[in-house]
Amino acid sequence: MSSIDRIIPRWASSWGQLTRSKALVRSQCRCCGIQQRVDASIQALRFGAGTSPVDQLDGCNVVGCHGRVYFLVARTYGRQWLTMLSRDELRAALASAAPAANAVSLDLVRLGRPRS
Repeated sequence: MSSIDRIIPRWASSWGQLTRSKALVRSQCRCCGIQQRVDASIQALRFGAGTSPVDQLDGCNVVGCHGRVYFLVARTYGRQWLTMLSRDELRAALASAAPAANAVSLDLVRLGRPRS
C-alpha cells in the first residue's frame, strides 16, 4: 500500500503558527482519554516556535496516568478538530486508544447552565 501525504494547514504547521493564528489546541491521552486545553504559546516556549506539533507526543499529566498525549487543533470554535498525527502507526494506534473524555462527557458540568 502506498503512503499517504497528509496535508497540514499552514496555520497549524508549528507551535508558533498556532500561537499567531490564535487556534484552539487540546491534548488527548491515548491511555485515559482525558482531553485538556493546551496553550500553544507555552508549547512554543517549551519546544520552540518552529517545532511542529504533528506526530509529537507528550506525557499525560493526569495523576496516576502514565499514558502519552497527542494534539488536536481547530481554527476556532465550531470548526472541525484536526488530529495532529500523520504517521500510519500512530493513527492506527488510535483504534485501541481510550475514548475521548472531558468534563461534559463525564457529566461533571452541564452545558448552558450551572449545576445545582
